[in-house]
Amino acid sequence: MIPLHLKLSGFLSYHDPGELDFTPFDLACISGPNGAGKSSLLDAITWVLFGQARKRDDSLVNLQSKAAEVTLTFQYEGNTYRVIRALPRGKTTLLEFQILQDGGGLSEEGGARSAKYGTQNQEHGTWKPLTERTLRETQARIEQMLRLDYETFINAAFFLQGKADQFAQQTSGKRKEILGNILGLEIWESHREHAAERRKSREGELDSVNGRIAEIDRELAEEEPRKKSLQDLEIKLKHISAVRKTQEAALENLRKAVASKIAAQKARLEEERRGLKGQEQTVNSQAALAKDLTVQVVNVKKSLEEVEGIVAERRRLEEQRGMWREELAHFKAENESLRIQMDELRERMDQLEAAEGATCPLCGQALSDEHRRSTLDRLTAEGKEKGDRFRTNRSRLDDLARQTAECDSRLARLENAEKQQLAYSISITQLSERIVTFQDSVRNWEAAGSKRLKEVEAILESETYAKEQQPVGDLEEGEQTLRDLQDQEIRLNQEVGAARQKVSVLDDLRMRRKKLEAERDELALAIGRYRMLERAFGKDGVPALLIEQALPQIESKANELLDRLSDGTMSVRFVTQAEYKDKKREGLKETLDIQISDGVGVRDYEMYSGGEAFRANFAIRLALSEVLAQRKGARLQTLVIDEGFGSQDAQGRQRLIEAINAVRGDFAKILVITHLDELKDAFPTRIEVEKTERGSTVTVV
Repeated sequence: MIPLHLKLSGFLSYHDPGELDFTPFDLACISGPNGAGKSSLLDAITWVLFGQARKRDDSLVNLQSKAAEVTLTFQYEGNTYRVIRALPRGKTTLLEFQILQDGGGLSEEGGARSAKYGTQNQEHGTWKPLTERTLRETQARIEQMLRLDYETFINAAFFLQGKADQFAQQTSGKRKEILGNILGLEIWESHREHAAERRKSREGELDSVNGRIAEIDRELAEEEPRKKSLQDLEIKLKHISAVRKTQEAALENLRKAVASKIAAQKARLEEERRGLKGQEQTVNSQAALAKDLTVQVVNVKKSLEEVEGIVAERRRLEEQRGMWREELAHFKAENESLRIQMDELRERMDQLEAAEGATCPLCGQALSDEHRRSTLDRLTAEGKEKGDRFRTNRSRLDDLARQTAECDSRLARLENAEKQQLAYSISITQLSERIVTFQDSVRNWEAAGSKRLKEVEAILESETYAKEQQPVGDLEEGEQTLRDLQDQEIRLNQEVGAARQKVSVLDDLRMRRKKLEAERDELALAIGRYRMLERAFGKDGVPALLIEQALPQIESKANELLDRLSDGTMSVRFVTQAEYKDKKREGLKETLDIQISDGVGVRDYEMYSGGEAFRANFAIRLALSEVLAQRKGARLQTLVIDEGFGSQDAQGRQRLIEAINAVRGDFAKILVITHLDELKDAFPTRIEVEKTERGSTVTVV
């Protein structure tokens, strides 16, 4: 962040509007007596960027002013930005964030007001608003762009008065957090969160797969009972078939014995033929019915496909309805914000119209008729623009409400689609089972009944029964027994076919389970990988390694500076791992301790004198800022030192000035604040701050 222009009014000791142009110099001294307002300039920078300074409430507003307002224009990574923050006494803070487009120049006088509201400045480009809907969201966007918050900013770029040891005095964990933020390592936390989200999503999919496998397992658990039932039925069928064959053989022998009873034998044969004909007719009917059922299955499948299309349409409508409802909420929120903004514009116009005197109540400028008229015209145009947006949004809200209602109506008509889908699926299963049963009957008839019918007809046609002997047993009873056996055989054939169908389904289930197991293994592998990524992206993973890589360079630079500042008597060392206090715990804990040594030995930071502690902290802080500035894509390009010379003797002050000049080329802007007159001439540019009856003033010398 490189400051270009600072404008403030009504802020702390600055009552009248004041401006400071940073563009003519890269190293300057801000001087003036104590209490003149030197540190207030730095407070203005941190307050306009982060909403924080030495205070955060109305105490920032000058006692003779109604509002505090600060405007900071700065460059960052090739772009020019502007932040405007205002705090009317007793009211809410106002914050605007803008970026300069279509040009790189600035117009702080003639074009400031038009640029503030995003209008076109033909000579210098356009200020495009980046302001979000709320103050908190706008602040978050500024910090996201800078990739710094207030604490990190002052710990890296500012040596604030009374806070020169802010970084050194932090806890080891806080130091590591601050260093990580400055290095831009917060991106790894977003990577970790993304990996965690993907892991949770895969875990949800894994739970679903496990549920489906459990359902299949419950059905496969019936495999043995089903196979046992099929085996029992096949044994019964085999037994009945054998009995039937025996009975047929016995009847055949009986027919031979009743050859002399031609009429009775003929009647029995004709009766058997009629029974077989009846069976043939039944089987033919079943065959025809099987064909009809096959057609029904085809038709039901078509109906199922149609219903599945309706179900898909219903889901699409539900998704569309959700999108419309979100859009409704968005336009309602925007119209509420527009209504508040229009009310504020109306209030400002009323204030301007009712204002009397020579000062504008809105901007503090001279209130001429031309100024009053131009300001009212601008506010009226802005109000019309917001009103047009409000009415456009309201029209869109009506359209969305109508579309949502139509969508609800269509969804209501499609409500029973899933029930129809289930009914069609069940119908297909039932029809398929009946078709299998009828087809088994046809095969059994063709294998046995048809053959027997031909035999009986052949006997009747040839009249061979007339040549047989007289019966030796009850022919009719034997025929009835045979018919019963045949009926039992047919019924058992049907039952065996149905049982085989139930067993064959299990093979399909096993194939589905195998695929699900493979899917489960893939999900488990993915979950393990995402967990590994979470650990790698966590604070003890890649970020810790990156900090470990940066610390040696920072330590080396700090010792190089400290060697010059202390005439080779002091050095600093960063310790990133330490033993646990609990000796039972194995391994080392992650830390970021600072060890400072001099000719006597290693001592705690607090045990050094004020001048020694400042030199050590100055070397660490300056090394941190310089190393970061040298890294590719560095964010910190400005260094500010506030009252750091008072604790130094003459030789120490000279060494600090030499150290500052040594790193001058590594920073775009270096500002040094001091009240010592003997140091003013040590810097090429001096910014004089004076305290007058109207407040503080700034002059660049």
